[in-house]
Amino acid sequence: MILKVVEKTERVIISALLLGLLIIVAYTTIVFLYLLFAGIISAIENSFSDNNVLKHLHPIFGGFLSVLIGIELLHTIKMYLKKDVVHVEIVLLVALIGISRHVIDLDFKYLDPITIFGISALIVTLSTSYFLVKKADITFPTKTKRTE
Repeated sequence: MILKVVEKTERVIISALLLGLLIIVAYTTIVFLYLLFAGIISAIENSFSDNNVLKHLHPIFGGFLSVLIGIELLHTIKMYLKKDVVHVEIVLLVALIGISRHVIDLDFKYLDPITIFGISALIVTLSTSYFLVKKADITFPTKTKRTE
């Protein structure tokens, strides 16, 4: 009896998280599209110098990666609701996209070499883990419902 209440409560909480994340992804997509079109209009109005183009592309790529992170998180929660399993492959992919977005935002002129080395090691570790998980192609059984 109590396990059923816990499972139902867990489903409600996960569904609420899914709805909240969906709203955030929709909002992020709208902001991204605004930045995209504002960047295009601003780039047309201003000169196409290297510095100016990079200044406008920087937030656009960051916004694009934010939308991708949100979509992957939605996919993770959706898969958890369907199969009661967290897919390691998707979690690693979200981490790779997140670190990629962080790297885009970094100003390497002011970073210590050890920080750059640490970020590089993190990227290599995540990429290797993702590769190994994809290569293994292990499917885990879903939780079975207990019959009482």
